[in-house]
Amino acid sequence: MQRTFVALLLLGTMQAAAAAEAVDKPPTWADINPIVTKHCVMCHSAQGAGRGLRLDSYALALAGSSRDGPVLLPGDPDGSELIRRLKGISTPRMPFLSYPLTDEEIALFVRWVEAGMPER
Repeated sequence: MQRTFVALLLLGTMQAAAAAEAVDKPPTWADINPIVTKHCVMCHSAQGAGRGLRLDSYALALAGSSRDGPVLLPGDPDGSELIRRLKGISTPRMPFLSYPLTDEEIALFVRWVEAGMPER
């Protein structure tokens, strides 16, 4: 019985450590891309990309707008125009033709930028 208790205690500790590691791991483009695909690429892809900003790939998102330059600044979410638009600090708020992102989705973008915008 004591062995079972110790085994369960160790298992719980290992699961808690794995969960903590998952929370501490910074988001990557793979975490951001589904949100971008769902809410952004309808207007920010291919020929008709709004203000020349394409978000249909990691490299294009980093490149920013062909008219206005980078909209994401690694490590600087407050200075990143895309984050400002998602939060409604700059106008028009994005996504323009849809409901605003949830607070959780915006927080994920902020954490991604804070982490330096890793691809993987």
